[in-house]
Amino acid sequence: MLQLFRKKQQFLAVSYATILHCLVDFCCIYLMMQLVFPACRLTSLSNWLLYTMLYNFIAFAGQLPVGIFGDWLQRNMNLIAVGLLFLLVAYCGALFGFPLLLIVLLLGIGNACFHVGGGRAAMEWKENACQPVGIFVATGAFGVFGGKWISGNGRNWIVPMIVILSMAFLIQLIFCRNSEERNLPKQEFSMKPMQGSWSLLMAFCCIFVVVLRSFAGSVMHFPWAKNWFALFLTLAIVLGKAGGGILADRFGIRPTIIGSLTACALLFLGANQFAICGLLAVFLFNMTMPITLSLLGMQFPHAKGMAFGALTFALFVGLVPSYFCNINDFAKPWIYCLLAVLSLVILYAPMLRNAKKRNIR
Repeated sequence: MLQLFRKKQQFLAVSYATILHCLVDFCCIYLMMQLVFPACRLTSLSNWLLYTMLYNFIAFAGQLPVGIFGDWLQRNMNLIAVGLLFLLVAYCGALFGFPLLLIVLLLGIGNACFHVGGGRAAMEWKENACQPVGIFVATGAFGVFGGKWISGNGRNWIVPMIVILSMAFLIQLIFCRNSEERNLPKQEFSMKPMQGSWSLLMAFCCIFVVVLRSFAGSVMHFPWAKNWFALFLTLAIVLGKAGGGILADRFGIRPTIIGSLTACALLFLGANQFAICGLLAVFLFNMTMPITLSLLGMQFPHAKGMAFGALTFALFVGLVPSYFCNINDFAKPWIYCLLAVLSLVILYAPMLRNAKKRNIR
């Protein structure tokens, strides 16, 4: 009975974190677009590039050290609460005239703490499962889309978001107060790979695939992706991440990888001309997001925060070329297709070696 209660409590906590993911990404993108970008436009666009890179570095790359700290702390609910608190302070700072640099730092740290706490909670809820982490990471795309859209409407949402973040923080404090994490003994913390050199190879492949996926997302552009089709494209990303986790748990990781990446590589060839091809390709391409997270978590079962942070660090690495190169040079269907094929080869190749012994279906 006690075990059932704990599982139900954990389910509610992960579900709430999944909803918060949308809110957190919305808050970060909205404040960057609403406050930081207009301020930099009045001075220098180079400042905008600097602040954007700084935010992304802290928010994504920063999840690696925060993840290691989270593996040692083992208090996921507390990390989520700390993340919300940093965001709340950032919004209050925006209202009272904090320096832009401080606001960007607060947003990045808050984002990193929240994602590590929520990501670890999702990965621990069901051991070696792709579905929970897939659903958790999926909702962030709605927040990013909403933040960009609302900031473009010219309305100031800073005060309403302070109220919403305050309510979200108070609810999270209730989860912290009643969480079983406080009563559980600390688990072993070790960054030792589960299966030696093979685990390191699998980790390298997962990280490299995430770099490619991040780069593809930063340069991907479709001429039809405007107005309602932009919303449909976001929906394809969300459903792809969530669906990839569900299908991987139902049919196995290997069939999902082969089927999704093979089909999306073919669909990318017609993605510019036909919206349905582009939407389906993006949907299938994002299916590997929860799979790479789950695979890396399997290789480091006692350092799931580190595994989560390593892949978000890879997301930042994939974004870097878009800051210094003309992305239009890479916005071509055949390049999207090539990236999908490379992802398939890199991700599937290590599985050919004694896959059954590696606990990968």
